[in-house]
Amino acid sequence: MAKRLVIYGVVGIALVGGFYWYTHYYRAQSSPPARVGRRTVSSRPAPPRSPFKRSPVKTEAVKSPKRSKIPAPTAKPAPSPSKVKLPVVAKPAKTPEPTQTATFTEKSSPKRLAKVVEPQMRGENLFTIQVASLVVERNALSLKKRLAKFGYSPVIKKKTARIKRHRVYGGEFTSHQEAEQAARRLNVDGFASNLVRIEHGKVALEVGWSYNLNDAIDIARSLQKKNYTPRIVSKADPTVVHAVRVGRYEDRSEALQVVEALREEGFSPLIIRY
Repeated sequence: MAKRLVIYGVVGIALVGGFYWYTHYYRAQSSPPARVGRRTVSSRPAPPRSPFKRSPVKTEAVKSPKRSKIPAPTAKPAPSPSKVKLPVVAKPAKTPEPTQTATFTEKSSPKRLAKVVEPQMRGENLFTIQVASLVVERNALSLKKRLAKFGYSPVIKKKTARIKRHRVYGGEFTSHQEAEQAARRLNVDGFASNLVRIEHGKVALEVGWSYNLNDAIDIARSLQKKNYTPRIVSKADPTVVHAVRVGRYEDRSEALQVVEALREEGFSPLIIRY
């Protein structure tokens, strides 16, 4: 009878323990947590607290060595842009440029020449370029305008020179009356003439003249076609001429460069002493 009571007691204790384990551990782990609002509430009971109180651990602060207090630099407020004064930078002094002689640069195009720079110095051995020497002032002014279009600064110098003048005579006569009759015939044939006294008291009819010998020859040939006997008389006479010049150079090599450029444009320049 006593053994049965012990067995019943052990079985009862096992049942009670199993029921307690089922309700407190197994069921709490298998059931999902209940949701309340946005927070998740777990039905699992909080773990039991230990009956022993833990005393807080005292920690001593490590004292760092004392440092000398250095006052922090106070930042100055930035000045407004209107009150900022910029440093004045002195302008570098201009170095005087050396005096240059007439320079010549290559042509940018076949129809444009380099501009001639007139030197400021006045030396004894200066050279200039004479483009042409013309008797008719109108022709000299026309040439000056043409050179100015190429970038030059031409000048016209008037001077007196002995130049050969080629006169074309339509006939020579001993009397004034014969010369007047011949002048009327020339006028009818289209040749205007002037009476001119020549050597030995003779009178000649001057049909035309030119400083160019070829032009005089052309006039003589026109008279020959009308059955006249022309004669060309060449004589040097003091004449006012207009010399068209460009530039002044101390170095002859610089003048030669400009001469070559002018020849490419169809001119016949000469280098002469200024």
